[in-house]
Amino acid sequence: MTHRIGRHEAIGPALLRLAAEDLAAARLALAGGAPSDRTIHRVRQRLKRTRSVLRVLRPALDGRAERCAEKLRAAARLLSQSRDADVAAESARQFTSTAHGDDAGFGRVVVFLDREARAHQPTSVERVTRLIADSEQQLARASKSVAGTALLGRAIDHAYRRGLAARRRAEFSLTTPDLHQWRKAVKDLWHLLRLARKRLPRRSASLMAEFERLSELLGLDHDHAVLAEKLAIAPTDDPSLMEQLGLIARRRRALEAEAFILGAALYRQKPKTFRKRMALG
Repeated sequence: MTHRIGRHEAIGPALLRLAAEDLAAARLALAGGAPSDRTIHRVRQRLKRTRSVLRVLRPALDGRAERCAEKLRAAARLLSQSRDADVAAESARQFTSTAHGDDAGFGRVVVFLDREARAHQPTSVERVTRLIADSEQQLARASKSVAGTALLGRAIDHAYRRGLAARRRAEFSLTTPDLHQWRKAVKDLWHLLRLARKRLPRRSASLMAEFERLSELLGLDHDHAVLAEKLAIAPTDDPSLMEQLGLIARRRRALEAEAFILGAALYRQKPKTFRKRMALG
C-alpha cells in the first residue's frame, strides 16, 4: 500500500501502520553499512514523517509518542552533519550552473563542501539503527484501537494555525530562524494533507500542490542560508567571499518574496474556514 491513508481504512490504525513502515524502511536502509548521502537524506525524510505522525497520535499514546519522537530526534541529529554539508554543496552548485563565464568562486566552494560531507559521514550508524529499532518496539505495543479521525482533523487544524502565526512572525522579522520555523509548519501541514488525501475533498488537491511549492521555496531559502553560514565561518581568505554572500543574499530575497506572496494567498482563510474545507470524509 502506498504511503497514505486508504479511502476505507480506519485512520488511527492507518497512522500507526504508516509510522511502522517508515521506521522499518529507515532501519533497513542503514543495514548495509556506510550509507550514501542519498540514503541519509531518505532516512531523515522518513524520520521526519514519522515524527509528524507521532504528533498526531500523541494524545492517544500516553507518553509513548513523545518518547519515540525524542529517540528519532536523537537519530536525526546523528545523521545531520554530513547532510548539512551536502545540502550546502548542492546549493553552491546552483550558483555555478547559473553563472555566466565567472562562477564567483563557487566551484571551489563545491569542492570544499563535498570534501566536508565525506569527512562527516556518520560514524554512529549502529546507534541510529538502535534508536529506530527502540521506537519500532514502542509503537508495536501501542493499542491499534486509536480513534484517529478526530486526532488527524485536529492536527491539520493546528498545523494550519501554526503556519499562519509563523508566516506573520517571519514576514515581520525576516530572520532565518523564523523563516525556518515557518517552513517546518508548512511542511508538516503538507505532509498531513498528503497522508489524508484520499479522505479529503477533491478541491484539496490543488491546495496541496501549492503548499508543496511553498515548502520548496522555503526549503531552498534555508539551504542558501546554510551555505552562507558555512562560507561566513570558513577559515579561508577567499577574495570572492563578499561577492558570494551578496549573490546568496539576493537569491534568498527573491525566494522569500515569492514565498510571502504565495503564503499570503494560502493563509488568507480564517482557521475555522480552512478546517471546514479540509473536513475528513
